[in-house]
Amino acid sequence: MRTSPVFNLKCILKLFCETLSKWKWNKLFPLLLAVLSMSSCYNAKNINYLQGKYSDLSLPLQKAKYTVQPNDLLSIKIQSRDPDQAAYFNTTSTENRTSQANPASLFLTGYTVDSEGMINLAIVGKLKVSGLTIEEITNLIQFEVDEYLLNSIVSVKLTNFTVSVLGDVRNPGTNYIYNAQVNIFQALSAAGDLNLSAKRKTVKLIRQKGDESIVTTLDLTDPTIIESPYYFLQPNDVIYVDTARPKVSQSNLGVFALVLSAISTTVLVLNFTTN
Repeated sequence: MRTSPVFNLKCILKLFCETLSKWKWNKLFPLLLAVLSMSSCYNAKNINYLQGKYSDLSLPLQKAKYTVQPNDLLSIKIQSRDPDQAAYFNTTSTENRTSQANPASLFLTGYTVDSEGMINLAIVGKLKVSGLTIEEITNLIQFEVDEYLLNSIVSVKLTNFTVSVLGDVRNPGTNYIYNAQVNIFQALSAAGDLNLSAKRKTVKLIRQKGDESIVTTLDLTDPTIIESPYYFLQPNDVIYVDTARPKVSQSNLGVFALVLSAISTTVLVLNFTTN
């Protein structure tokens, strides 16, 4: 006669309860307390951004103007009514620009600012561009090219705008920014956002400024971060996110639960065989 699966489950539960009843609660309580402490690590205070009792908040933005530095990479395109004459100023033809829009090709065809802050533009010659904004460089080149071409249009882009995000995020790595302006939350979004175990109050930002590296700490839970001069990122910024130490034990919770399950099963089997 075959035994019903429901009957077997009831027997197992009964044996499990009988086994637990034999345990001393003064020994079981610390174990349960440890499990509860590991399973209740996260709360809204630890993971929410821009915390505060604000239904409507208006803060001034500090848009820092980035000035070109040595080793920056510029893309310079010149257009004119006469494409043949404009071609003398361009490193690539108009037909090949679409197929060369990847970072490697931009590096090969762009203008690298040398250690003295100069670029060497065809026909025009060397120009001092370090310490100037992209808009100022565009006006400078436009002025020089107008001596050779009529009705020309100069376009200058910074092609080495990269932001690296490391640490406790879902997709760490370096991302190219195809935008003239990006803030820290957009950069973290491109990295897949922070993990639940990440520290949001001590996010480090490393910025290269000339021959120095500036390291600052940002609190993503404070709405006034929008007023910070580091809210908007600059080329080659590095963001590093720490992992909260109390949260590290959360990764071991699955292993602990598996071991506890194996011990419980072993106790049930031993109790069943002895009875």
